[in-house]
Amino acid sequence: MLRCRGVIPVLPLLVASVFTTPNDGVASPAVDVEPATRGITGRIVVESEHGHVRGRPDLDLDSSILVRVAARDRTEEGRSVTELEFIGVDAGVFDLRESLVFDDGGSIDRLPPLTVEIVSNLAIDAPSDVFLAEAPPASIVGGYRKLLVVVAVVWILVPVAVVIRRRLRRPPPPPVAPTPPTVLDRLEPLVRRAVDRELTVDERGRLELLLHAYWRTRLGLADDPVAAVRAIRTDPEAGRLLRRVESWLHAPGGGTPSAAELGELLAPYRESMPEAAS
Repeated sequence: MLRCRGVIPVLPLLVASVFTTPNDGVASPAVDVEPATRGITGRIVVESEHGHVRGRPDLDLDSSILVRVAARDRTEEGRSVTELEFIGVDAGVFDLRESLVFDDGGSIDRLPPLTVEIVSNLAIDAPSDVFLAEAPPASIVGGYRKLLVVVAVVWILVPVAVVIRRRLRRPPPPPVAPTPPTVLDRLEPLVRRAVDRELTVDERGRLELLLHAYWRTRLGLADDPVAAVRAIRTDPEAGRLLRRVESWLHAPGGGTPSAAELGELLAPYRESMPEAAS
């Protein structure tokens, strides 16, 4: 005995018309149901004493109906029960047997006609409702134009901002030129080294040159350094410091001058003078 159970719809609009044939070979409708909607999964249960059925292995997206096995079972009498899911790709009336095969490879004609009607609310040449519909191409023209505008604005504003910033930037103050050291600034350290009896020959020569540079203008000395130093040594005012330095260097055990005496010796050189030649 061979029979089909009724269709199990997934959605309210999903139905399938199934017709069965009794054992005497006369076809009669099993159920009176509405057509199935294209692109939406429908279910049908096939019960047969000849074994389970399954979808043909050569079915693809170009097939009018796609079928797959959802579940399998057996009745107490040993009949094979196969729950099938199908999707109608094209609208029309189809016999599901054309999309099925028996597991044992036997003739599918052992099943009664499994007639289903697939209808669609779309145009005839429209793709499947579920998996064949193509989304409309995205347009990037508007976004591309906006991007170009933003890039152009940034390209213009960056150099403008740099120019404005440079103009608003305050120029750094000019560096303050260091005040040239006076004769006293250069003479006092040498005198203190002479007081400590640490004045070297080079430092003594520098001391004499400083005195020559200072007193040459004031005393109208000659350009000859040797003659100038001789004149400074004999001058009561100009030679006082030089004679005291010589006495400190030639008398290591002599006394150390007081701060007042040292200040009095350096007093003539406290006037602001240009830097002396070394």
